[in-house]
This record gives sequence, structure tokens and C-alpha cells, in this order.
Amino acid sequence: MADHAPVPLRARTIGSVYPSDDTVIIVEHVYEPGTAPCHGCGEHAHDPGTVGMIVSRDDEQPVAVSMSAEDALLLANRLERAAGIVLELGEDAPDIEREAARFAPEGSK
Repeated sequence: MADHAPVPLRARTIGSVYPSDDTVIIVEHVYEPGTAPCHGCGEHAHDPGTVGMIVSRDDEQPVAVSMSAEDALLLANRLERAAGIVLELGEDAPDIEREAARFAPEGSK
């Protein structure tokens, strides 16, 4: 059986975020074009690919991460939750006494 050259990966940039002047975060869909034999059954199948994220700062090596769609959704959820907390706390200073009273057992207020 002849060895086949590996299929080059392709990347489609989905978006970029610039959190500071010298930093960029790039999100990509990374995939192999076409179909490849399935490891389980041998039939040709399409691989949907992975999600890639590259964090790059001006004078440093970029850091690239490849993750499953499920991990990318989990990360997106956690980022959204953290951003929501920051935005919520930016609206009003937390009222510690009110929060403590809200969670206190009945009769101890």
C-alpha cells in the first residue's frame, strides 16, 4: 500500500478580538478539506474539524489551541458568564448587607 501525503489543514478565520494595542485573539474553524477513510468502518467520511484559537502579542510567540466544538462552547459560556458578572458589578456597587440578608435563614433578619 502506498503512503499518501497528509492532507493540509485549512483554517477559516471566524473573528478577531483586539483586547489591547499589542494583543490579538483569533478564532478559526480548522478542518481537512474533502473526505477521508473512517478509522472504524473504512468508508469515506467528512471530518467537521475543530475550533482553533490563537493568542498573539507583539514581541512573543503566538499560542495556538485546538479544541472540540463542545469545549469551545463551554469556554464561550464561561467567558459570557464572566463578562456578565463584570458588567453587572460595573452598574452598581454590590450591597453586601442586602445580599447577606437575602440568603440568611428565616427569623435571623
